[in-house]
Amino acid sequence: MKEKIEINTMIARNVYSTESFQFVKKVLKKLYDFEVPEKAKEIHKQNKLYDYTDEFRLFSYKEQGVKYHSYYKIHEKDSTIPSFYSISNESFGFPDFWIKFTISSQEGLILELNSKDKKLLEKTVALFEKEFGYCRKQSQDEIFDELIHEIRTYGTEDDGEIGIKKGMKAIEIYPQDFWARFYLGCSLALNGQHEKAIEHLLLATRLDPKNYDAFYNLAKTYLELKELGSAKDAMLKAHKLAMKNHAINYYLAAIFEKLAEKKEAKKYYQIAIETSPEKQPKTKRHIQSFLKKAEKGLQRVTK
Repeated sequence: MKEKIEINTMIARNVYSTESFQFVKKVLKKLYDFEVPEKAKEIHKQNKLYDYTDEFRLFSYKEQGVKYHSYYKIHEKDSTIPSFYSISNESFGFPDFWIKFTISSQEGLILELNSKDKKLLEKTVALFEKEFGYCRKQSQDEIFDELIHEIRTYGTEDDGEIGIKKGMKAIEIYPQDFWARFYLGCSLALNGQHEKAIEHLLLATRLDPKNYDAFYNLAKTYLELKELGSAKDAMLKAHKLAMKNHAINYYLAAIFEKLAEKKEAKKYYQIAIETSPEKQPKTKRHIQSFLKKAEKGLQRVTK
């Protein structure tokens, strides 16, 4: 008989990774009075600096014990916090029972069992529920935070479909939250639903009138609809909040060019060129560049 229990909540994803090993030890002690050795008999490790660490350990005594496997993935150089990790511990050498317990930063808790003895399964599940059942409970705040995290991480996938789905759930919980409205608006714009996007982005600008990103994305959405007057007003508000922002200056110049206001277009194209990432120190060159487009735009408006 097989049993599999999965709990993938924010709480579950933040359970200490060491709990995997400790729980399997506790189960084997309870069911078989087997003491898992504290010291690994074998250790095999592979790693690449600033990339990943893959480690296997064997804790055994007389052909019985636990196989430990951990995998840590790091995306950012010099970061001490992994972007992804998975730790699993599974038993071996027990002919009528097998357990594997995984703790993952993305998938939460995964308990897998296999035994011909139904009572062994029931005892193990009961112990698991006693120790980790609380991970199923989530407050409204935790659910909301999880939705916002998922929008930030996966919101651009499937042309914004994931962001729209998560964003709609988020505004049901907190309709007056800036980030919920902002991310939902951006996802709708990415999906081509510009009228609906404007509705949410407008509300976002009212909820936080000092956030230039909201005005910037609102202006770009108006631009998609060729509503140049509204696009100009929104982008000017974004510019007032972030006067040296490269992208804002570029789009502001592009809007003025479309409005045939060449003097203003020339002014902002020049600023866009000056503030382009290519003109900045290497440490600040991580933003999207509109340098070539700005240079071509400047040539057009100075003819």
